[in-house]
Amino acid sequence: MKLLLDENIGLKVYYELEKLGFDVKSVYVAARGASDEEVIRLAKDENRIIVTMDKDFGYLALSYSPPGLILLRLRDAKPRNRLRAILRVVEEYDIKLYGYITVVSEKAIRRHPIRLL
Repeated sequence: MKLLLDENIGLKVYYELEKLGFDVKSVYVAARGASDEEVIRLAKDENRIIVTMDKDFGYLALSYSPPGLILLRLRDAKPRNRLRAILRVVEEYDIKLYGYITVVSEKAIRRHPIRLL
C-alpha cells in the first residue's frame, strides 16, 4: 500500500511512517502548496491513498476518484494521535483501503466506496 500525506498531516507523522517501512510520500515535501486537485492527480499518477484532515477531499474524491482516501476526523489532532489513527486503519483494512473513502475518528472507522458521479 502506498500513502500520500496531505500537508496538514505533518512531517512528524511522515517521518514516523517512513521509519516503520511504509511506502509514504508527503505533499509537504514533494509538492508543497499544491492545490487539492493537484494532490489528487499526484495520488492517481502514483496509485497512492491520500491521507488528510481536510474534509473537502471527501467531496473531491466523489468527483475525481483518487485511488483511495483516509480522512482523519480527530478531536485531538496531535501528531501522535494522527499516527495512531493511520496505523489503526491500515492494520485493520490494509489493501482494502483502495477504492474507498475511509473516515477515521477516535471511536470509529467508516467506509464508503468512491464512485464517479
